[in-house]
Amino acid sequence: MSLDSLKALVPILLVPLTLALGMGAAIQGEWLPPLSQGLLETLPWLMGVLAGVLALIYGRTRTLIAVILVLAVYLGSMFQIRPMAMTPETDLMPALGYALMTLLVPLAFMANALWTERHHLMVDLLLRLGVFGIVAGMALLIAAGHPEGMARVVLTTHWPAVHWDGYKMPQLAFWSLLVSLGVMGFCLMRHPGPQGIGQWIALAGIGWMLPQLFHPYAVPLFTTTLLLILAIAVVHESFQMAFRDDLTGLPGRRALNERLQRLGRRYAIAMTDVDHFKKFNDTYGHDLGDQVLRVVAAQLRRVGGGGRAYRYGGEEFTIVFPGRTAAQCVTHLEAVRKAIETYQIAIRDTRTRPDNHRDGKTQRGRGKVSTVSVTISMGVAERTADYPDPEQVIKAADQALYSAKAGGRNQVCVAPDPRLALPTITDASNPLR
Repeated sequence: MSLDSLKALVPILLVPLTLALGMGAAIQGEWLPPLSQGLLETLPWLMGVLAGVLALIYGRTRTLIAVILVLAVYLGSMFQIRPMAMTPETDLMPALGYALMTLLVPLAFMANALWTERHHLMVDLLLRLGVFGIVAGMALLIAAGHPEGMARVVLTTHWPAVHWDGYKMPQLAFWSLLVSLGVMGFCLMRHPGPQGIGQWIALAGIGWMLPQLFHPYAVPLFTTTLLLILAIAVVHESFQMAFRDDLTGLPGRRALNERLQRLGRRYAIAMTDVDHFKKFNDTYGHDLGDQVLRVVAAQLRRVGGGGRAYRYGGEEFTIVFPGRTAAQCVTHLEAVRKAIETYQIAIRDTRTRPDNHRDGKTQRGRGKVSTVSVTISMGVAERTADYPDPEQVIKAADQALYSAKAGGRNQVCVAPDPRLALPTITDASNPLR
């Protein structure tokens, strides 16, 4: 897992994980005041409707299925398995129902997370419901017709050496939960996102909640919390889609506009442009051009001095430095410029590259690899009496950027104070053309 992926994962994980751990601690520590049974039974459905409607509105099929699975677990455990388990009759069905639910729900969560959202919303939703419904129905039919045989499969501890007796879950169900969480967690580390995190926490929460089946309010309250987390995941992902650039992962133009409204009285803004980007695209193609933008964005993200990079549009980027002067930013901008200048980007030959991913992986590193590098030009300006608002500071930084381009590219140019001298251009190596 890369450092950038970890940095992206932590802030997304913080709120839902805090909610889940907080509610779990409150339930275990019995910190909550007495709640009426009617309220306890109503809250999950209200939160489920909210999460489901949000997922439907924003076209998040995987989250909608996760909401349905959480509600199905709540419905099955509270109104089917628990009442049957409290009856004095000796019956295998409550234990079988619990074992099947704890076995199949994690697998359904994992399959749902791996199943990409490619079809029309309703087609995708019906396909998922159909597949999961058929599997669940077949399992229930087999359990009803052959309860003893099913019990030997799902209730038996087949490998005592790898079973934790302290966890109140059958062995197969326990390993189903662990494997599903592991697979979903691996995918999440590779592609962090609010929707994936919400589903992972929902499954982990179910794994914690089900052994608390006979707690007076653990299941309804924790179900409500998990559904709230899924609703937050939908809103968070929709927010990211609106405010984050999908190609580079940087905050986009809308996020920049929001940030500009909350700057103080002292700040600097740098405008950045990839040199000869159109010529680069025409020569090497748009795929490599996209790779260049991602490389530049990754380097800009590491800028020091408290700067925050945004994608302005096309091959242009903006860096905002709160509480800094233009002169204080130059050192940090120069460091980024040099890092980009020396970064070697491999050119993949699509004509000789194998179609099979495994073959391509085995051939990686063999033979001579062609590389290219790009350079950037940067202009930076600060808030002054002549540039009193962010829009004018951006215009001044743009003018400084034009000066850097006119001066030979691959350099940082500081916008002049109109009352003082001409622009100052930092020394730079010969631009790459």
